[in-house]
Amino acid sequence: MRKTTIGVIGNAARPGVELAPELLQAAREVGRRIAEAGAVLVNGGTGGVMEASAEGAKAAAGFTIGFLPQADYAHANDHLDVAFPTGMGTMRNILTARCCDAIIMIGGGVGTLNELTIAYDVGTPVVVLRGTGGWSDRIRDSLVDERWLDERRSAELEFVDTPAEAVALALTAVSRPRRSGGLQAHIGHAGA
Repeated sequence: MRKTTIGVIGNAARPGVELAPELLQAAREVGRRIAEAGAVLVNGGTGGVMEASAEGAKAAAGFTIGFLPQADYAHANDHLDVAFPTGMGTMRNILTARCCDAIIMIGGGVGTLNELTIAYDVGTPVVVLRGTGGWSDRIRDSLVDERWLDERRSAELEFVDTPAEAVALALTAVSRPRRSGGLQAHIGHAGA
């Protein structure tokens, strides 16, 4: 039986930049709750929100997958069960955004914004955890009717205030019908 995959996107660790403890704690709790729900956590495999969410999932005996931007395993965080050293750089953002049943966005910089737009374009449900900074707190001001990235209305962005709500809503969103149409190469999704 195929397991549900929940992607977690958010701030990566950067040299010289310290991420807020509250951001990382929210990511850990999201990861823990994903694991407790029996879903698989998927992320970019390196540090920051990715590492914290994987750490939370592993603390709850969950299964974790990371799509690394680098071509080797040396950049993988210690909390991954499976690491894919894609060597794709930021192009690897397509993998999480396209292959997961739903996405949870926690904070985020430009890479997270890129993952968000890819998920939106292919109809992957996105749950945004407010109060975590970055694009999670800025994106709503840019939306059409406070829900859509553009007039195509591909995938509604949903906003929540707690990690518990984020995971519950992501799990619910998995069962909803997804967008159809778009480029022929993008028709369907990994959950189909």
